[in-house]
Amino acid sequence: MTYPQVLHLRDTVHDDGDPLLNTWALAWVAHQLPRAPAHLFDANIFYPERRTLAYSETLLLPAVVAAPLHWIGIGPILVYNLVFLSGFVISGVGMALLVRSLTASSAAGLIAGVVFAFLPYRIDHFAHMQLQQTQCLPFAMWAFHRLTTSGSIRDGALFGALTAGQVLSCMYYGLLMIPFMAVVCATLVIAGWQKRRTAGFVPLLIAGAIVVVAAYPVARAYLGARKVVGERTAEEIVTNGSAVVTDYLGPPEENLVYGKVFARFARGERKLFPGFVAIGLALFGIVGTRGTLGTRGTSASRGTLVLAYGLGLLIAFDVSLGFNGITYRVLYAYVLPFRGLRIPARSGMLVGFALAVLAGFGVARIRRRDVVAVLGMLMCVEYLSHHIPQVTVPLAPPQAYADLMRDNAGNPPATLFEFPASSQDDPTYMYYSTFHWQHLANGYSGFFPPSYIFMVNQVQNLPEDMGVTAIKNHGARYLLIHGERLFGGRYAELTEQLKRRRDMTLVSRAPAEREGQHGEISVFRISYNEDR
Repeated sequence: MTYPQVLHLRDTVHDDGDPLLNTWALAWVAHQLPRAPAHLFDANIFYPERRTLAYSETLLLPAVVAAPLHWIGIGPILVYNLVFLSGFVISGVGMALLVRSLTASSAAGLIAGVVFAFLPYRIDHFAHMQLQQTQCLPFAMWAFHRLTTSGSIRDGALFGALTAGQVLSCMYYGLLMIPFMAVVCATLVIAGWQKRRTAGFVPLLIAGAIVVVAAYPVARAYLGARKVVGERTAEEIVTNGSAVVTDYLGPPEENLVYGKVFARFARGERKLFPGFVAIGLALFGIVGTRGTLGTRGTSASRGTLVLAYGLGLLIAFDVSLGFNGITYRVLYAYVLPFRGLRIPARSGMLVGFALAVLAGFGVARIRRRDVVAVLGMLMCVEYLSHHIPQVTVPLAPPQAYADLMRDNAGNPPATLFEFPASSQDDPTYMYYSTFHWQHLANGYSGFFPPSYIFMVNQVQNLPEDMGVTAIKNHGARYLLIHGERLFGGRYAELTEQLKRRRDMTLVSRAPAEREGQHGEISVFRISYNEDR
């Protein structure tokens, strides 16, 4: 399902945008955690802005778990790919465990795990490792079902820890799962009250307290960053992020079976097609809801479980509609963190989660294993992809950075500005920074601070004074000119003009290579005590 990236884990990613952003985020946490954990969110991009790690997904839990891999010397791209693949594998395993505990059927767990692990939505977001981080969600629901049966404080603490783990893995899902879990869990708790078989409030309060305490530092960082970068406008969410019903017929273009057939339904980041086999199994699971499952996972009746996850599917679907629905409008108006979400359609992952559970109930009703096997194979065929793009990433940075480090030897970390600066260039500079950890005036993230936008606009006409002044206002000590990213005679002309400035000293000219094209990087040291 992840071919060909699974065969090239050391040095390939989907593209040189978000994958390099996430590679940097994982490496930054591993770098900063043992050195200055109090400044974990004050990352080295958009310098001198603060809390810049919180301008996008912090990936805090997967970064902490993967940190030992960085510490023993495993390359950042390999670490990224291992975390990326874990989103598929562990999410599928967790779903299999959850559904097996609810149905007492290993076949049901297996099929549900395939649905959740390989939703076409995941392939459409192959470049967004953060959107694969659903590992904790099925385990959290598994713990909740244990809690409703046992009523123990231990299971309450486990439920809270796993829920917090999902929040710290992907803040998008951490917010979007609030209405989903509220509906599913409330339905099960209310049904338990009616039958006098529900857990007490104490374990639930403990679970809530754990989530609040664990999420507080991240929430504080996000709210602090919001003062600088603002929030998403309703117009932006309506235009790009609010799904419509037909988006659930839209597959990613890489889908082998439906990519071309249903291409007219595929829109932007709203390709939410879950597969016809999964839908059919879920509908079959909803039919005939009598009986108690009587497993170790829960004491709820089949009807109650189907009702709970059916309502969860409906609320997740409505949230995915954004301003085309009801729930998200209310959340946007009254719950401040939801104003930071650009794409409420990503609640389609929660729709897929509920669909996987309901499909598991459908499989549990099928007695013939050969039928289940055929349905499983048909589902895998539906989910197959082809031509998933890949780019090769250098395993070491260009020589220019080593020259810069030698020139700055014995001094505190310097601030760099790298030119050209754009969303196509800055992720690569961030990746290179994982090898030197100097401050970057550049940056790439979900939000861009006004100070960065102003600087980028000013430097387009380098080496004019306004561009140099903008760079100096960020405290930059070094200016790197990337000839491999400039075209025509721009690089030669610019470097010659910079050499004539009294406030610029050429430190190094070093070869660079980008996608097989050779070039050169010039490093200039910036002086603040010289006239032009």
